[in-house]
Amino acid sequence: MASSSSSSSVKFIEKALLATGSFALSYTDPDQKWLIRKHLTSFLQDYPNFELSTDTFNHNNGAKVQLFCLEGSLRTRSSPIQLPTVQVTIWIHENYPLTPPLVFINPDSIPIRTNHPFVNSSGFTNSRYIETWEYPRCNLLDSIRNLRKVLANDHPFVPTDSIPTRNLSISRIEALDRLATSLHYDVLTIMERSGEEIENLWKLQSEVKQRSESVKTIITELENERETLKVRALKLKDDSNVLEDWAETNYRKLTKSASMDMGIEEMFETEPEVEGMAEDDAIEDVLRVLEEAAARGELEIGSYLKQVRVLAREQF
Repeated sequence: MASSSSSSSVKFIEKALLATGSFALSYTDPDQKWLIRKHLTSFLQDYPNFELSTDTFNHNNGAKVQLFCLEGSLRTRSSPIQLPTVQVTIWIHENYPLTPPLVFINPDSIPIRTNHPFVNSSGFTNSRYIETWEYPRCNLLDSIRNLRKVLANDHPFVPTDSIPTRNLSISRIEALDRLATSLHYDVLTIMERSGEEIENLWKLQSEVKQRSESVKTIITELENERETLKVRALKLKDDSNVLEDWAETNYRKLTKSASMDMGIEEMFETEPEVEGMAEDDAIEDVLRVLEEAAARGELEIGSYLKQVRVLAREQF
């Protein structure tokens, strides 16, 4: 890498542009070389603290080119507050001035703030001026002046809200940069709030799902209870029919008892069939209770079988 002093910057530029072989730069057009010489000279006159050199630049696609490189510091604000200077590296693109220069911030010992609207984590800078780059309206010197204002408005190392603002007239480009900064942070705030709302909605959805499962369980239990009640209602209906049949059969006895002296046992004497049905129902109930007790382990299998045999003999 070669470097130049402020006194010999023009000679260094000319020598670098005329170099051939392995030292040749990636600027091929003669008119382009003349414009690069002019713009570099103007820049070094305004920023004499920058050092000019040539070096290899690696593009993201893997291509390697030999370019001019400027390294120096930008003081983003004077009074009423002193902010850290920003060390930058400027690469003059091989297609300059049709393509804007590539500017990187060197964080050194101070890390770059996260979510900065114009500086990414690698230090690469961008702004409205760069996004709307158009030659000959745009040039190297004005782009760095604009970058200095952008970084003064939103410093890469210091939070924006800690920097006091001044009521000065600003250019249209700077106004757009400030607007882009405000919109950037507004979007971040909205995204953060949206993330919280989405998380709350997920929690609410999970709670609703659990409640839905509980409601389904309750509905299933109610359906089962309804079926049980239906069975009981049918049984009560059958028992009611049996009582009606008995009443019709014994109606004469009841009317006779009103005129004759009849004993209580004689009045409620049941038919053999009805009595047999009652006994069968009673035995069935006992068998069901014994079966449930045996299933729960409350009755030994031997006792269970013995009781079943006895009841079976009584029933049949």
